[in-house]
Amino acid sequence: MSDQPIPSLYGEQPQTPKPPAPSLGDQLIGVFTAPTELFQRLNATPSWGWALGAIIVASIILTVLWGLKVDVDEMLRPILEKNPQIASSQIDMIIDMQKKFIIPFGILGSGFGTAVAVFLMAFFFWLVGKGTAEAEPPSYLQAVSAVAVPSLVRLPYMLLVGAICVVRSFGGLTPEKIAPTSVGYFVHVENVKLHALLYSLDLFFIAEAALLFLAARYTMRLKASGATLCLLITVVLSVGLRVLGAK
Repeated sequence: MSDQPIPSLYGEQPQTPKPPAPSLGDQLIGVFTAPTELFQRLNATPSWGWALGAIIVASIILTVLWGLKVDVDEMLRPILEKNPQIASSQIDMIIDMQKKFIIPFGILGSGFGTAVAVFLMAFFFWLVGKGTAEAEPPSYLQAVSAVAVPSLVRLPYMLLVGAICVVRSFGGLTPEKIAPTSVGYFVHVENVKLHALLYSLDLFFIAEAALLFLAARYTMRLKASGATLCLLITVVLSVGLRVLGAK
């Protein structure tokens, strides 16, 4: 049926069938083996739901595995003791409360928080695309695809951290400090802000940043300047929030 001609003001035109959107399997293979080709396909048929769902599910599983074994006392007590606004008599109560809610809040953040972050970042990318597209401005769905699909490169990292959580104890370390994939894992400094910056220099974060640049170029069809601006927004927000939140 797709090859049947359709009527138009200029005579009968052959109807071009729309190419199928890349499946989750295509996306998983593509981000590691042929990202440019994958992102070009996503330009014609944006697809982001499966990628976002996979990241959310993996994040929730990792959160649960980590939350079941983390030493909340070891993680929080040094931070709470440095806070002059918290009385020493309150510290034990706060830690006990955090032990009860660390997994539920973690699941909420992994699910709802991840989705909000993707849609918000895509909105920034879409705004950039309004002024830096090579031809027609990108759609918001193309922007969401350009943000969500590159995040699939983090799945091996999540699997690695989850496996470490299962097989060994890690005290009060947060997930980003468990796997030996960042500079911060090997280089220790006293300044917590600087140490957080070193943890941001992570192999998988760098890979995702590179893929975001390619996605902005080929899925959203932005000029190199626009793709670079999208990359800078990603780095500033991701690294900046991590550094500012370090205690």
